[in-house]
Amino acid sequence: MQLSVLIRNLNEGKQLEQTLCSLKRQCTDFEHEVVVIDNESDDNSVEIAKQMGCKVFTLKRAAFTFGHALNYGIKKCQGEIILILSAHVILLNEFFLQNIPQYFDDLKVAGLRFVHAVSPEQVVDGIQNGPQQLIYSDSSNFVLDNWKNFIVNHCAAVRKSYCEEVGFNEQVFASEDKIWSLAILKKGYSILYDVPGFYVYAKPFNRTTKIKRATIEEAAKQLITGETEATFSLPYPVFLLKRIGKGLKQTSKDIRIHSKIYKGIRILTKKYKSTF
Repeated sequence: MQLSVLIRNLNEGKQLEQTLCSLKRQCTDFEHEVVVIDNESDDNSVEIAKQMGCKVFTLKRAAFTFGHALNYGIKKCQGEIILILSAHVILLNEFFLQNIPQYFDDLKVAGLRFVHAVSPEQVVDGIQNGPQQLIYSDSSNFVLDNWKNFIVNHCAAVRKSYCEEVGFNEQVFASEDKIWSLAILKKGYSILYDVPGFYVYAKPFNRTTKIKRATIEEAAKQLITGETEATFSLPYPVFLLKRIGKGLKQTSKDIRIHSKIYKGIRILTKKYKSTF
């Protein structure tokens, strides 16, 4: 078995089915498997996964942490290369899996970070520049400077044997992927980021969920790096006043732009009214 796909799931029937459909469309010339670690779902997730040919293993909710679910799932995978996917991710072309093994030809490569296709700029950068290699440096800003280059576990490929050497932290409440990246880099391995495999995170989130996720992720980042993001380094009233000041400057600029466009439209429509 050359490659395994590992998906963690809890009551994500609809999104899981979409993810598995994108996997069914994959064209490969090698054998691969899909392993689903289910966290005692109450919906039809398990039924969907089994119907679509997945290997399903149950992890009790009481035993769940992000890191533990990953370590447990990795042990169940037969492939030396493991693509870790969220149950909400859709791969954007049929050769996503086929292209993964080539990036592990270099034995120093421990993991891959793919391109989340949230903006044309990120996609173009991935196509034009291709994968970039990240190796460890003891510079004081290394973690902050490379936070967005570490693997992200909603879509990342890792080498199983290196995950067995350096497991995912099972105690933390978030950013287990960043902790693993830093630990694996310190071992002398490397990570490739901006790898031109493109995907989207398809699950919509309401405002409450977005706030909760942002809070958890930012708190974990501060604990790992020992640094506070500039946005959250000030009490809210001070931050708000600064934000209002910037907003007023932007509003003034927008008004001037709007005024010029408005006047230009009036001139053109009056001049060419008879033409149209």
